Amino acid sequence: MLNPKQIIQDLRHLGVKKDDIIVVHSSYNGLRGEDQIEGGPEAIIEALKETVSEGTLIIPTFSYKNVDIDNPVFDALNTPVCIGIIPETMRLSSDVFRSLHPTHSLAAWGKDAEEFTKHHYKDHSPVGVNSPLSEAYRRGGKIVMLGAPFQRNTTMHAVEEMVLPEYLFTENYEYDIIKEDGETIQMNVLRHDFNGFEQRYDRVLNILDKDTDYTIGKVLNGDTCVINTQAMWQKALIKYREDILYFTDPRPRT
Repeated sequence: MLNPKQIIQDLRHLGVKKDDIIVVHSSYNGLRGEDQIEGGPEAIIEALKETVSEGTLIIPTFSYKNVDIDNPVFDALNTPVCIGIIPETMRLSSDVFRSLHPTHSLAAWGKDAEEFTKHHYKDHSPVGVNSPLSEAYRRGGKIVMLGAPFQRNTTMHAVEEMVLPEYLFTENYEYDIIKEDGETIQMNVLRHDFNGFEQRYDRVLNILDKDTDYTIGKVLNGDTCVINTQAMWQKALIKYREDILYFTDPRPRT
């Protein structure tokens, strides 16, 4: 049985401080391996909150499989997450603010959590300038790949939206957004495509400096990477402009 409090110590060893802004991409199975975690996903969320007790915890609460052209309604309070148990547990956690976006909402807790999430409804793309991911970049946050593969590093989509590779977007759609107070607003939002391309965001390590821009180690049983968001964003943007397909491999279209 794994003690979730170990998450705090393990992340400290990887350079996460109590006043950091962290964007956490997670895999519950990757984190526990063959063992069980005492207290389950709820205990993981509490440990992450304690890790940045004076900072901000941000976790994606994406719903792109649950909100689509056949079901174009996003309910901030009730639409479930489609990317795993840790994000869904974060959505249901106390003192959390969820951004308003039909497919790519995020939940934030801690310092300025409401400020991180309050403008996302203004975007017309999944990870635009008003996304909490973009705000985490502007404020010098860190990305934590918590037992998760690099394909889940959604901040890279924000960089892609600055250079607009051919694979990025499909059509835009109209969605009804039900706010926490019950008011309904409309959003017209592009959807991501990637049909014909495989994301290879693991290649970001090829352009970053180890220990300066990122650290790698174990958190519980999970291989974890902590990345300086500003270093990754700025160096990835340069690389995209040199070779716009660098972070992809082709795959057959479906």
